[in-house]
Amino acid sequence: MKSVRLAALIAFAVAGAGLVAPVASADPPPWAPAHGWRAKHRYVYYPSAEVYYAPETRMWFWLGGNGWQAGVSLPVALQGYVSTGGVSIDLDVDRPYLRNDYVVRHYGGHERRWWEDDHDHHHGHHHDHD
Repeated sequence: MKSVRLAALIAFAVAGAGLVAPVASADPPPWAPAHGWRAKHRYVYYPSAEVYYAPETRMWFWLGGNGWQAGVSLPVALQGYVSTGGVSIDLDVDRPYLRNDYVVRHYGGHERRWWEDDHDHHHGHHHDHD
């Protein structure tokens, strides 16, 4: 009886061994980040408007009156700001505005938002004229 149990236990152990992957030192699969490494996302950053373009996804990211926006085309009001002056940057996020404070500190920004430029007189501000 003991030999039958022992044979069954050995058979079970051998069968189970095929289900366990052997330990191997190899590179992680493409979908798994390596230890201590984060995926990089490339953007073109335009400091004059604080606008980002992601060439890989062809997406634009910009700050509008209601917060950060994203789309495949840029608002007409911003298009003149992105014709030149772009800086290629790598970030560890897929939404570049999450690192905007860092980017502005390192690559610059602008004093006023595009939607504030020369619009003060259109919002009910009173200007005295002598």
